[in-house]
Amino acid sequence: MVDYDTPILDDVTQSVNDLQVVTLPGLTYQVVNGRILGKTDGIKSMVQAINKILRTDRFVFTIYSDQYGNDLSELIGKELPYVKAELGRVFDEALKADDRVDNAEINSVTQINRNTLLVNLTVTTMFGDATVESEVSV
Repeated sequence: MVDYDTPILDDVTQSVNDLQVVTLPGLTYQVVNGRILGKTDGIKSMVQAINKILRTDRFVFTIYSDQYGNDLSELIGKELPYVKAELGRVFDEALKADDRVDNAEINSVTQINRNTLLVNLTVTTMFGDATVESEVSV
């Protein structure tokens, strides 16, 4: 028999409020020139994670959630002034999907050739700041 006077919703709300968010450690395999050479943690593992996010197109690979990767492919064929204006937003959204990333700030954008930009950015993570370069083809 169900007791309708018992505040079930309050119990559920309390249970949800008692949950704790736990960030998993950054321990991962260390990849050097395409080869696995032991394991790494901390800022070195974050640099690897950042580079992987910046090389992975979002919504393409079903093994990743729809939050993982970047939307740089949306900038292909657009005018360079527009691309330069949108790079900050695209990088910020892609990297902040990782809960270990606090901020992503572009330091410089250099045009290498007609269709390629070299982006230098500083990513603030829970392990410290990482400076990363990424080549963007548009």
